[in-house]
Amino acid sequence: MKQTVTKEKVAIYVRKSRDGEGHGVDETLHTQRETLIRIAEQKGYFYSIFQEVESSVKDNRPEYLKLKNGVIQGEYSRILVTHIDRLARDVGQLDELGKLCILQGVLIETPDNITDFADENQELMFGFTSVFASWEYKRIRHRLNKGKYDAVAIDNRWIGSIAPIGYSWNKSTKQLLVDSEEKKVVRKMVELALLGYSSRQIANKVNQLGYRSRKGIPFKTDRVLGILQNRVYLGEAKYNSKRLKKTAVATGAHEAIITKQEFNQIQTLFTSRRSKENLQSLGIKSPVNKLLVCGVCGRGMTIQLNNKVRNTGRNYSFYQIRPCRHQIDLDTKCHNGGIAIYKVENAVFEALKLYKQELEQSLISLLAEDTSDLENSLTSTLEGLESDLAKQKRKAKRLLDLYLDEELDKQSYHNKKQTLEVTISALKNEINIVSNKLESMDASTQADKVKRIIEMIDNFEEIELEAQNATLKFIISAIVFTKTAETNNEPVIDIKWREL
Repeated sequence: MKQTVTKEKVAIYVRKSRDGEGHGVDETLHTQRETLIRIAEQKGYFYSIFQEVESSVKDNRPEYLKLKNGVIQGEYSRILVTHIDRLARDVGQLDELGKLCILQGVLIETPDNITDFADENQELMFGFTSVFASWEYKRIRHRLNKGKYDAVAIDNRWIGSIAPIGYSWNKSTKQLLVDSEEKKVVRKMVELALLGYSSRQIANKVNQLGYRSRKGIPFKTDRVLGILQNRVYLGEAKYNSKRLKKTAVATGAHEAIITKQEFNQIQTLFTSRRSKENLQSLGIKSPVNKLLVCGVCGRGMTIQLNNKVRNTGRNYSFYQIRPCRHQIDLDTKCHNGGIAIYKVENAVFEALKLYKQELEQSLISLLAEDTSDLENSLTSTLEGLESDLAKQKRKAKRLLDLYLDEELDKQSYHNKKQTLEVTISALKNEINIVSNKLESMDASTQADKVKRIIEMIDNFEEIELEAQNATLKFIISAIVFTKTAETNNEPVIDIKWREL
């Protein structure tokens, strides 16, 4: 009886990176594919081809996942690639694939070598190859980053992927050229912005005039802002490389569409409008946003716009702390008053200066490796937190008693219970943090932290509103505000500083 010979079934994997990584100009999909098909046909393999254009560090490449699934299903006895790094350059990915090949008894074959994982020496060599592929990938990325950086820093040219509206890309000169028709759109936006139009109004106006994007889509607010805040229209080019930790800026890289004077004026107009009229849309109305706590009921206080208009017709609107009217019990609402927010902000800014002086004194001790003051402070803070926690737990017990005695309805009980649970959880978390700091006291580390905070306070007035708010949240846990008959309707502000 004549026996039939079953052809060995193999998977051919062909990949080219989107970033252009590879072993030379000839390392194309076509040359890879033809090389591997020739090997397969010479050796009589029956083959399936998996081909894609993807980065080597992505682990969710569609064709690569199909290949792995085929290996798991036992469809292939070997994988054919022109080089190991076509499969992956990440050590973790290659290690995972190697383990899969060991499990399924699959070989990896290149034009120069066959890796049989049953051979410990070959398995070890595959590991070395994996590490080298990863190292080489980093070199390639570094080289690509360096090339882009030099294109801006040395060649003085723009390196984006798609020319911004108003420009076209000249491949031969590798420069942006002004597109006369698209320039009209940008100039109309500039004209309207200088007249005081908001980004939303500009979008509406240019759409009414029939202007459209390259894809024929009407302009939206964010697109208008993106155009009018893009320094490429000043003739500049910029490349920020996180890998190189450097930023290259080129001026005069191409013809400008917006003058520097126009650009600066537009940014000033937008910033002014944003800070005075549109802070609510940013979610932050003040540096003390989300830090205010009612000194009467302990609930969070909100900031709102007070729309005052006097007889002159001028707008005198300002932000204020809204009077607290949270329900304390069934018959009582909180009676804490409100105040113009700038008064609280000024008090906090003054407190920051005093706090900085305390930090500077603390730093002197820390630099002398004396942590006694800090330890005493942390111990005192810990005692205060534990006392507050005990109070909140007593409140929770009283609340339960009121509910069981039917003096509170179910909904009110659950609402108040939820608020107390949040407070108790926050106190427990703060106690853990302070306790850990006491246990792992280190003068050098603490000194570095104090230096950083002093620097943050020094730069406080120069940074943006969002950054100011983030800074205060970093060093302040709460700003307790009280303004009642008991305080003669004078505001009392108690700042709770975080333990550093």
